Amino acid sequence: MEQSPKPFLSKNNPLNMSIDDGEKFSLNYLLPIYWFTWVLIFLSFILSYLPYFFRSFIGNLVGNFIYHFNNKRRNISKKNLSLCFKNMSAQDLNNLSKAYFSYLGKAFIDLPLLWWRSNSSLQSQCQIINTDYIDNELSKNRGVILLTAHTVSLDFGGRSLSKYPIISMYKPFRNKLLNWFIGKSRSKTTDNVIVFPRNNFSFKKVITALKSRTIFYYVADEDLGKDNSVFEKFFDEPKSTLISISKIASLSKASVLPCINHYCPITKKYITFVDKPINDFSENDMKKNARLINRALEKNIKRNLEQYMWSLRLFQTRPDDKDYPY
Repeated sequence: MEQSPKPFLSKNNPLNMSIDDGEKFSLNYLLPIYWFTWVLIFLSFILSYLPYFFRSFIGNLVGNFIYHFNNKRRNISKKNLSLCFKNMSAQDLNNLSKAYFSYLGKAFIDLPLLWWRSNSSLQSQCQIINTDYIDNELSKNRGVILLTAHTVSLDFGGRSLSKYPIISMYKPFRNKLLNWFIGKSRSKTTDNVIVFPRNNFSFKKVITALKSRTIFYYVADEDLGKDNSVFEKFFDEPKSTLISISKIASLSKASVLPCINHYCPITKKYITFVDKPINDFSENDMKKNARLINRALEKNIKRNLEQYMWSLRLFQTRPDDKDYPY
């Protein structure tokens, strides 16, 4: 029987879970089926130590390659953009899609930095704007929910916040070696973190943890079906919007702060921008809560439209009168 994925956690973690309860290296990863993955891992090590200029150049090539040869992802991105910005010209939509894939390629090439570089090295390449919003809410001896969205540099956002006690989630890779290798980089020995697999997540434990000085780094823009969701506009199109975060905030009394991460080509740093708390959640009006969530997401996504993950199936769950768009 196949074992379900486990969390990745540092020795110090917000739930005081034993390190033995986390995901571990398996000798099975040495079998021939994983040898090609080991080659890719070795190449990622080389990439992580290339100078910035070469990584940027390779990233642009990768982004252009994906745009021109991955018809599936290119078409998804263009469909999402056309649904979200119905008044945008075809030329502008196309330019936005091209820019997105350029940033996506760069993010692919920069990801090995997270896998191989030390936390101190990575922090020199990260910046948080408005840390005082987080510190002010934690000073009230309660938790903080950081409400974020899928940008191409999402994992750099998690790394930039690693000085805090953090709970988060991950979507397991089918390749178990790759899952272990990437997952362990999210729980370095210097951290105070636990990252749960999405299908094995204990909301009860998170609610308990958020009653003290803990951060829940929550990606709020996924379409996970109709359960715990309501339809509300995301830019110009109705979207299945998760509203569980408003329930968690109500039960735990945690503050909800929108945030987002993007790469700044001027400073050459990964910027995590933290916005003011959302204070208007309703206990009964879930449509209102979904509207608040989407407006907060939109506001921060607009900080750099090109770096949002437009190639995700954002609108795969549809209202009854809407056709499947992909």
